[in-house]
Amino acid sequence: MKENLVSIIVRTKDRPKLLIRALQSIANQTYTYIEVVLVNDGGCDLDIKELQDILGSIPLNYIRLKKNTGRAHAGNTGIKNAQGEYVGFLDDDDEFYPDHVKTLIDFLSKSSFKIVYSLVERVEKEYNSDLSSSFIASKKTFSEKDFSFEELLVENYIPLLSLLFESQTLKFLMFDESFELFEDWDLLIRAAEKTKFGHIKKITSCYNQWGSSQIAFRSTPEYLKYAAQNIYEKHLNKFTPQLIYRLCVSVSTNHTGETKHLKELISEKESQILAMVNTKGWKYLEKYRRIREKAKRLFS
Repeated sequence: MKENLVSIIVRTKDRPKLLIRALQSIANQTYTYIEVVLVNDGGCDLDIKELQDILGSIPLNYIRLKKNTGRAHAGNTGIKNAQGEYVGFLDDDDEFYPDHVKTLIDFLSKSSFKIVYSLVERVEKEYNSDLSSSFIASKKTFSEKDFSFEELLVENYIPLLSLLFESQTLKFLMFDESFELFEDWDLLIRAAEKTKFGHIKKITSCYNQWGSSQIAFRSTPEYLKYAAQNIYEKHLNKFTPQLIYRLCVSVSTNHTGETKHLKELISEKESQILAMVNTKGWKYLEKYRRIREKAKRLFS
C-alpha cells in the first residue's frame, strides 16, 4: 500500500532546548514517511545541521520569519509550505509518543473522515533554569470527550497536537490571524461546522505544562477571558437555543448524566457569554433574551 506523506508543522520561538526534545519525538515515530515544516517565528538563531541530524532521514523545511508574527501567522506559514497529503502540528514544548502518527494516519486512510484526533496526556513538569532537564510532577489525560460540535463551541477540549488533518481540508480553513490566542479553537469550530472528527481513544502525545514561558502562563485571567469572549462573539450565531438554555439559564439537578465538571464549566461560561452580549449593546442583549425565551419554550 502506498504510504502518504505527513507534514508536521512545528512552531518555535526562543526555546531551542525544548525544540530538540520535540524533534526527537518526531524522529522516533514508527511511521517514517514524514516531513517537518519548522517555522521560527522571529526567534533566536538555530543550529539547522544539529536539528537535521536529530531528524535523520526525515526532511526538514526550515522557515525563519524575520520578526515575531504570532501563532496564527506562523501556523499559516507552515500550512502553506506543507507538502504532505496529511498535516499535523507539534509546538516546540510538546512531544509525540512513538505511535502517534501511525495511529492517526491508519485511521484516516481506512475511513471517510478528513480529521481525526487521539487522546493527549497532560504532563506537569518542573525544569531547571536553562530548560535542559526536568522531572514529572504529575500526569493526567487532557480530555476523553468524544467529538461534539456543541461541546467544542463551549470548550477548547481538543489539543491541536492530537489532530491529523487531510491537507486540502486544512488549507481551505487556515488560521484566523486576527486571533492572538485560541486561534486553534477557532479553526476547530469552523472545521467541526463542516465535518465530523474521528476520535481514537488512545493516548499518543504529551502536552507539557511547565512554566512562565508558555503562553497560557503569560496570559492574565482577564486576557484569557477576553480571548474566550472573542471566540464566543465570532461564533454566537452557531449557539442553538438549546445550548444557550443549557449554558445560561439552568442545569436541572434531575438531569441524568450531568457531571460535576460540566456543571462547573457551564457556570463559568455563563458569565462570559453574558458579559459578551452585554458589551455588544442593547440590540445583542435583546437578541440573547429572545433566544433564551425560545429555549425556555422548547424545554417546557
